[in-house]
Amino acid sequence: MTTVNFMPAYKQAPTALDLLSKRVDEAIAKAGEEDVTLILPSTASELAERLPGVKVVLADASIGFLYSNVTATRNLLAGEKPFPTAATLRPGKLLSSGLEWLEGEGETRHVWVEGSDAPVELPRDASVRDILAASSVSDADVKAVYLGYPASRFVPASALDDPQDLATFDLVRVYTSASCMANALREVVGEFVHEGCGCCVLGHEGGYQIDVIMNKVCSNKASASDVALLRDLCPVMGEHALCELGQTLARTVSQALDLFGDEIEQHYAKHQCPAGECRAYMTYHVLVSRCTGCGKCLPACEEDAIMGKARFVHVIDQRACTKCGACLEACPEGAIVMAGAKKPKTPPKPIPCKVH
Repeated sequence: MTTVNFMPAYKQAPTALDLLSKRVDEAIAKAGEEDVTLILPSTASELAERLPGVKVVLADASIGFLYSNVTATRNLLAGEKPFPTAATLRPGKLLSSGLEWLEGEGETRHVWVEGSDAPVELPRDASVRDILAASSVSDADVKAVYLGYPASRFVPASALDDPQDLATFDLVRVYTSASCMANALREVVGEFVHEGCGCCVLGHEGGYQIDVIMNKVCSNKASASDVALLRDLCPVMGEHALCELGQTLARTVSQALDLFGDEIEQHYAKHQCPAGECRAYMTYHVLVSRCTGCGKCLPACEEDAIMGKARFVHVIDQRACTKCGACLEACPEGAIVMAGAKKPKTPPKPIPCKVH
């Protein structure tokens, strides 16, 4: 028996479900010729009713891509909770993706680039650059591309022309020079932790520790020892976690550290976010060339972190500033700016304004 999974991955476009809705008759005929069980999200009950004679299991869509886990799927079909409770098994064709099953051995696949209006259909061995071009996404400023679960890996800009097996993912995320790869990894890790089942120590506790560390990196609270722990933890977790979810998370984090280790290191070694995306590393400053000394920013700051008086350039005390951004909104002259690694020159204390 083959199990066919139409569960859309977490935060991914349900392209397989869309195709199934359009090709119901074809799916019924194909299911009649094979011994298959289709897994659909519980929200697709109306679609299930259009599949008479086909074995259908309605699963909770909130679980997301956990249903790409062979062990979890086996337990689900046995009537148990859909969580892995034993060592992972990979018995050949036990589990197939809905898209792969519906399209058979076709030479094309549908891929979705996050932010695009619709998926694109491409040859199975298309490159990432081909995917971006078909989705009308410029690759001129691409730093890296993330291929969604279950591939769950980053492709650096230098490898955009390498052919990819499109059957192993259906979501693509694009990161440019304005993107922080530490924050990108933090978001990916968060999605994995959201999907975790908690049934093995390494999968649950390991995923939790990875999530905590990546949040520390992006909030200016990490140290070199935190990232060293990641490098030690991931190989062990990848080897001993009981399900594909934990194993894949560990592999994804290890790969990201190898590719973007230097950029991540700058967060805890130099206390700066090179891309200027992580808010914890940003600071607020009053530009001498724009400040009129109007004082409207003073009452906006609840921490009294702004020094100044009428017709004097105001100065923000960085030690007292909580980076709430209230002063930024209060300034009518646009004199207050948020800066990343490159800071504007400001006086240590208020000075007479040059602008009146």
